Amino acid sequence: MNASDDNTLNYVMSSCARFPLLLNAMRCSLLVSAHNLDCLFVIRGCGESLVVEHVRQPRLLGIALSDDQQCLSLASYQQIWDYRRVDPAALVGESTHIVAGKDAVYSPCGSTVTGHLNTHDMAWGTDGLYMVNTRFNCIAKPTDGKSFEVVWMPPFISELVPEDRCHLNGLAMKDGRPAYVSYFSQVNSPYSWRQASSFSGEIMSVTTHQPVVTGLCLPHSPRIHDGYLYFCESGTGRLWRCLEDRLPASRTDLELVAELNGFTRGLSLMGDVAFVGLSVVRRPKDGSARHADMPLHQLREPLSSGVVVLDLRSGEVIANLTFSGDLNQIYDVEVLKGSTTPWIVDAESAELSDLFIL
Repeated sequence: MNASDDNTLNYVMSSCARFPLLLNAMRCSLLVSAHNLDCLFVIRGCGESLVVEHVRQPRLLGIALSDDQQCLSLASYQQIWDYRRVDPAALVGESTHIVAGKDAVYSPCGSTVTGHLNTHDMAWGTDGLYMVNTRFNCIAKPTDGKSFEVVWMPPFISELVPEDRCHLNGLAMKDGRPAYVSYFSQVNSPYSWRQASSFSGEIMSVTTHQPVVTGLCLPHSPRIHDGYLYFCESGTGRLWRCLEDRLPASRTDLELVAELNGFTRGLSLMGDVAFVGLSVVRRPKDGSARHADMPLHQLREPLSSGVVVLDLRSGEVIANLTFSGDLNQIYDVEVLKGSTTPWIVDAESAELSDLFIL
């Protein structure tokens, strides 16, 4: 099955027959950020087919969806966009006709201009939105009147400067608070992670300020789920997990969930199922040969871009979705639970002019 509903986007999407059926059976839809195409992809099942819609956002990376599914935030190039789920009873006039047939509608309600923070992972917590401010090497929160408010910094970072020293990227939440972060290298000079070994990545505890997993190849997407810390070791195409009560973990404490044919980045967990994003390894924009020791460089077969669905009990692939063409960089994957016909309203859409919420 192929799909591309926008002629301005040069990509082809194909999936196994189980993918749309799985989304329907789980009563969910999928949100996927593709920063190289400046798009949020909204993917849902429709019988035996997939339907794809787009929301344009420049250099989109992180997606944050609150636990109650009421708040959605997107990490765009120079700002954070916020959306709220619309209560159908609050709609008036033509609005009720506009949303007909949709079981979840998210309307843009504002944005916070931050400047280019290169914001990666984001997550909603008990006291607001947290974001990984990669350029300033910290966890931060958006705030009025300032570019951001610092929440936490790794202990090895000596000053708050826009220099992306360690490439802080991933954030795992626990009990509504930041619990773990991932980064490429424990270094403290401007952009020095680019010169470090691919295997100097770590997962660090936010509460103890100590690494809990070391020697990782370009880690991303740490997540806490059912007592385990899950994370992507992107440069090897692997998904790992470790019981949280076994942290700090040695290599023997880690359990390999799956090894996939792509740069693993973007992880959403639901019950016994994991949705994992896959990307093609891209060449550095500066033309350098950094991370030449990345194992994915040694694979003979071409890498895949898309989303793989795994059974966490066995590590087996349940379903897969593949992109080709220009769509080869996936950053984040989020499951929209309880919705099979969602609508994320684009801030530039014509329908927004008649969408009134009172």
